[in-house]
Amino acid sequence: MARKWGVREGYPLRDMTSLPRVMQYIATVTYGGDATSLKERFVEHELARVPMPDFDSPRQIHGLLAEYDLPLYVTTNYDDFMFHALQHKRKEPRQAHSHWYEADTPDREVSPFSDPSYDPTPAKPLVFHLHGYHSVPKSLVLTEDDYIDYLVRLAGETQQRDALSETGLLPNYVYSSLRTNPLLFIGYSLRDWTFLVLFRALLRGIPESERRKHVSVQIDPGEKSPKRAREYLGKYLQAQSIQVFWDSAPDFAEKLKHRMEGSAP
Repeated sequence: MARKWGVREGYPLRDMTSLPRVMQYIATVTYGGDATSLKERFVEHELARVPMPDFDSPRQIHGLLAEYDLPLYVTTNYDDFMFHALQHKRKEPRQAHSHWYEADTPDREVSPFSDPSYDPTPAKPLVFHLHGYHSVPKSLVLTEDDYIDYLVRLAGETQQRDALSETGLLPNYVYSSLRTNPLLFIGYSLRDWTFLVLFRALLRGIPESERRKHVSVQIDPGEKSPKRAREYLGKYLQAQSIQVFWDSAPDFAEKLKHRMEGSAP
């Protein structure tokens, strides 16, 4: 995606596989700094007409996760596949997204946390978008400036817990749930700065003996020495209480489904 946009817009630097940097260039040069207009175009071209996956496929990760009795799903994706997968499984999900940005006008999307009595349940779970949601283009964490602003605010809010509110970057319910429950990471780069800052913030103040165990589904690292890279990443993440499952998301979904059903893959 980054390369496609980079070629089309004449991105002049070598790192054409970095979507945030390519989008920063386009926002600056083509849109004169108007990142919101770029995000609206991005949503129109990349997200508005994306077909829904087959949520009944044993290899479709959203459909599989929707089968479990979980009250909270957190995603960095801009799409609403998780929301529709939950609806497909006859649940009544709600959506919310991170308000990391300064909004000149109020969002059309009303946060479920505006209702003081709202409490997610497995039958009525919450899908929370960490990096924004396509129906609110300005909420997308897309350009390099967006990522910097996001991380600065994340670091500030998590250092001062009183600054966090139900309409902040991380609502209290989401923050507490991420901090006190074992987590399953799927399709997310655990070397990404957003993850590293968020995960370190969640661990802050928790004694080693009370830290939860987590699992990450990771594809083989595309490095010069993949075996050594796997060994290093495994040791590094193990120190963060994260066990690595080396596989793709579709393969993981299929194996997990067989395991939960008690059948051999």
